[in-house]
Amino acid sequence: MFSVLEGKEKLAQRPRFGELLRAFIGGTLSIGILLLLGKISNNPFIMAPFGATCVILYAVSQSPLAQPRNVIFDHLISAFVGILFLKLLGDSMWVIALSVGTAIALMQYFRCVHPPAGANPLVILLSASSVEYSWSFLIFPVLIGSVALVLVAMLLNNIKTSQKWPHYGLAVMHSKTSLVNTNEASHLQQK
Repeated sequence: MFSVLEGKEKLAQRPRFGELLRAFIGGTLSIGILLLLGKISNNPFIMAPFGATCVILYAVSQSPLAQPRNVIFDHLISAFVGILFLKLLGDSMWVIALSVGTAIALMQYFRCVHPPAGANPLVILLSASSVEYSWSFLIFPVLIGSVALVLVAMLLNNIKTSQKWPHYGLAVMHSKTSLVNTNEASHLQQK
């Protein structure tokens, strides 16, 4: 019953100092740049889920969840769901719950799961009574902000490291994996 508290599990290895420094600089610089761009342009470049995106980009950058496709497309998809549901269905409790479920299903369908973006429909629908959301929200802050985060991560995650980032980019057309699997499947069918 208390096995969770006994500490029998193995904790993740403690990060090296360079990894900690990269995460500190990455999170600070990424959010600072978004805030500065917003101040200069008078357009919002930031939203709360971007803080969690920074955790993924700098603490677990080798994860599929941290790849540019996942960060950019998933923020865009889930914010679209939030605005669409708000415009069509309002902001009732069930609409909010349904919007999050829909965003998760679409993340999976489009193969771009990025957990921080799951909060986008919540941010939109829970603040709809005090914020006027238009479709331009998908550009500022969602698209431009997520692209800016990825660009900063591309710079920082490739400084003095043997593991290059990203593993894959946007993979808009076909990924190498899907082509390989298709070729393997056709090869197996021929046998």
